[in-house]
Amino acid sequence: MKIGLLLNSDNRLFPNYSEKFREILDHNGLPYCLVDPNSDSFLEDLADCTHLWFRHSQGDTDLMLYDSVYHIAVKIFNLKCSPGYDTFWPYENKVREYYLLKSKGFPVVETNVFWNFEPAVRFLDSCKFPVVAKLYKGASSSNVVKVSSKKEGVRILKMVYSKGVKFGKLPGGSNLSSVKKLGISKYAYLRVRDLLIRVGAIHRSNPYEEWQIQKDALLFQKFLPGNEYDTRVTIIGGRAFAFRRFVRENDFRASGSGLLDFNPVQIDLRCIRIALEVSREMNFETMAYDFIYDQNREPMICEISYCFVDKALVQCPGYWDANLDWHEGRNWPQYYQLQDFTGLSDLKTVPVS
Repeated sequence: MKIGLLLNSDNRLFPNYSEKFREILDHNGLPYCLVDPNSDSFLEDLADCTHLWFRHSQGDTDLMLYDSVYHIAVKIFNLKCSPGYDTFWPYENKVREYYLLKSKGFPVVETNVFWNFEPAVRFLDSCKFPVVAKLYKGASSSNVVKVSSKKEGVRILKMVYSKGVKFGKLPGGSNLSSVKKLGISKYAYLRVRDLLIRVGAIHRSNPYEEWQIQKDALLFQKFLPGNEYDTRVTIIGGRAFAFRRFVRENDFRASGSGLLDFNPVQIDLRCIRIALEVSREMNFETMAYDFIYDQNREPMICEISYCFVDKALVQCPGYWDANLDWHEGRNWPQYYQLQDFTGLSDLKTVPVS
């Protein structure tokens, strides 16, 4: 066995997450190498491995990188790869997520996907406001806004179906970077900073700077009021980890709020059952699910992603197995992923800080 750790497009392991994976490999004395996609010997290095591990960033370049490598690794070099195709295919694409879940009849928040301007306008003529507008790609609630009128909706449509939208720039008063959300002083500061970045006076530190313009696809999702939190359920193999994320003050979004509750007694076990079923049915190695409630207090999947923050998950005091039996104890998610990836049940873990 030799595990190749595929570097991200910026020539490094994904900070923290893949580095922790590497630490566990070192701790167990398992052979591995760093596979540099920018190296002249890239294909030879790839062929010398038996396994290939990668962890996407949220940038477009890494999506293209792994998509370009995966088929070669699996079909030509016969490597076992993680994430597998079923797991990474819907990553950072809310259209794919919705189509996939809806096609299998899983409980997903009612959503309409539009590929051009006119059908989207007709939807706004007849829908019940507010609705939630989403671009297919986003992070920590960026590019997710609440639309309260046709006028607001058309403004979004005109941008999406013309010049497109950059990260965090979906128009609307509920945009996390709007003057309404930030206040005048902080909003003005950020506008000046953006201007200085554009003219090259200061260096951009935005981790999503490589995101391409998003255009010609938009989702309108049914707004479900009364949700003070969502339930994040993360499945790794047959293990289910869960915690609640409370929404920001005077907002409707929980993703990225940092307001977390890890008490397992507060977790709705229906969310656990649904997440385990979806992962089993869809052959997901790892997947995080965000649940909110509909008007009948039924849990509905809002979004999914195979990537998540390890420092949040490691705070979970334990996990449920496929039979909903509880297993006490904290551990790094990378440890469980490595167990599944290698088939080695006797791996040693590293301390949880």
